[in-house]
Amino acid sequence: MALTRKISRAMQRQVDLTTAVCQERLLSTHVRHVLALVDLVQEELPFDSALDIYARILRLTPEQARNVGSRALAAIGRRSGLTESDELNLDLSDEESDLDDDAQRTPDGEGRFDAVFSRVRRRIRGRVKDDLRQTINLAAARAEDSLFETHVQNALVFGKALAEEVPLHEAVDLYLDVMAIPEGVSDVIFNRSLRVVADDVLPPLDPSRVPRRGDDGRAAAPAAAPASTASAS
Repeated sequence: MALTRKISRAMQRQVDLTTAVCQERLLSTHVRHVLALVDLVQEELPFDSALDIYARILRLTPEQARNVGSRALAAIGRRSGLTESDELNLDLSDEESDLDDDAQRTPDGEGRFDAVFSRVRRRIRGRVKDDLRQTINLAAARAEDSLFETHVQNALVFGKALAEEVPLHEAVDLYLDVMAIPEGVSDVIFNRSLRVVADDVLPPLDPSRVPRRGDDGRAAAPAAAPASTASAS
């Protein structure tokens, strides 16, 4: 959602700069996890196949996939001793077309991993293993969780950048709007971001005020008052 008030031109400039920083943070997170996936599956899959799988599972746009792929290749090049002057370009146009065709041919009801893996399976026919599938699924889950945390931190960066003109909740809303975070995910990021701030500025919850739960999940009855120790006369 848009801000409920206008911001100054100087603050708009700050928003633009902060957006660029946040986009770079997200790109760095993607590159880190792509490289981790490539290292994990290098014995079974080539780089382009690993990138294809990552891009589809993490729902990257073609432009994002190119940027992530180029950064990842540059990082691999530096590992191999190449200098920055060496050109490391990645053309994903044909790969993207193949992925789109395969996705269209995938039967309804097939899992998102299977939709991507169907094309790669042809390249490693006879060597498809359950542990490879498990490795990729686990790596994707780890990447998604890391990206979620990056979004939360980015939202807080927005909050700090706009703190002089707008309240935190509007700044976080602006971040979610600028980054086009889908509904549902955006709600969780919004709440988690405010929760981080709440933990810093609000007094901690009193554990004694939190209802205890019994084995059946219902609130346990309060503890009975201690019986009187006075003896009857």
